[in-house]
Amino acid sequence: MAKEFTIPNSAIATLLSREVDQDAALDDWPTEALATTDAEILALRDGIRSAIRGDAGSAVVRVDPRGLGDHDVCTLYWNFFTALFQPIPQYSSGELIYPVEVRAGASETSHYSNSNKTGNYHTDGTLLPRLPDAAFLFGLSAATGGKTLLMDVNALVEQLDPAHVAELSKPVPFDVKDQMAGVRIKRQPVLTHTAGGYVLRYVRMYIEQAFATENTPVPPELVAAMDAFDKVSAVAAEDAKCVLLERGVGLLWDNGRMLHGRRPFQETGSSRRLRRIYGVEKAERAN
Repeated sequence: MAKEFTIPNSAIATLLSREVDQDAALDDWPTEALATTDAEILALRDGIRSAIRGDAGSAVVRVDPRGLGDHDVCTLYWNFFTALFQPIPQYSSGELIYPVEVRAGASETSHYSNSNKTGNYHTDGTLLPRLPDAAFLFGLSAATGGKTLLMDVNALVEQLDPAHVAELSKPVPFDVKDQMAGVRIKRQPVLTHTAGGYVLRYVRMYIEQAFATENTPVPPELVAAMDAFDKVSAVAAEDAKCVLLERGVGLLWDNGRMLHGRRPFQETGSSRRLRRIYGVEKAERAN
């Protein structure tokens, strides 16, 4: 279950002290770590790092949004995130901070983040040269549904037949949707076992599309393994703890460890508006 953290009002001015131009392009936000000696911010940083790397694998962060405009919330959370991780682009087009909002005619690359689809439990950034270590979503809108849920891959693997785990541990093709220069298909395992547990890379659609691109049928053993994984994750999702990412609420998680998705939602009087940031660890940020 995600641990809860609150950014105190007394820290807001510090987190807004590095300004980002209101009209800054999505690929032109400052990626250097926010320089601060604020004890409250440093304590939050250390607590959230421990939560993400520890048993929880995730952290809910809250800030009081009253008196803050959308750009203020984005700037505050952006600056705070840079104290935790090194932000990285989310697409070959360079976006560092990405709007997760329902859009008509969403592209295949953003088929999920720009729609109100549910299910399709996945890890982010499988089409990138490097899997993001962490992902961060935060809300800009009033509560409109679409709660976000997380599931620990290690708990899911425990429920799988060892033969399915072995199959998912073999390199399989992923369609990278033109996100890597000169590369259409890259091969990587869905599951990678490490000293700290399993690392997950999973978007079933990208795997199936890669086989279609290669004009090769998906091997029946892989189909069975993905079916089994989807089944245990669907069951786990029914009881998974959910977070409503309303205005001022953020969710950070270990992207290689946590499978995620969202509950169904329909937009009526207002739109569900989130922002997403990816990050990787940097050795110089260990202290």
